[in-house]
Amino acid sequence: MLIFDGHLDLAMNALIWNRDLNLPVQEMRRLEIEAGLTKKGCGRGTVAFPEMRRGKVGLSIATLIARVQKPGNPLPGFRASEIAFAAAQGQLAYYR
Repeated sequence: MLIFDGHLDLAMNALIWNRDLNLPVQEMRRLEIEAGLTKKGCGRGTVAFPEMRRGKVGLSIATLIARVQKPGNPLPGFRASEIAFAAAQGQLAYYR
C-alpha cells in the first residue's frame, strides 16, 4: 500500500519551530519540554522523518507556509509580504 500525505509543513516545523526532523518525535518533544518552551504546540511535534519512514510514507506533498498577518485576522503571520516571501524561500531551500 502506498501512503502519502497531502499537506505537510515540514520546513516550517524545522525553521520556525527549530525542530530537527531527523530526530524521533518523542525526542523532539522531550527536548522542547526540557527546554521549558511554553509556546502553544511546544512538546507536541507531530511528525518527523523516522516516523514517516517507519510508517512507510512513500510520498508527501510538503508545503511552504508564510502568510502576511492582516489586521483583525487571528492567524499568525509576518508583518510584510517581503518577509513572508523570504520565509517561504528559506523553507524552499530547506527542502532542496
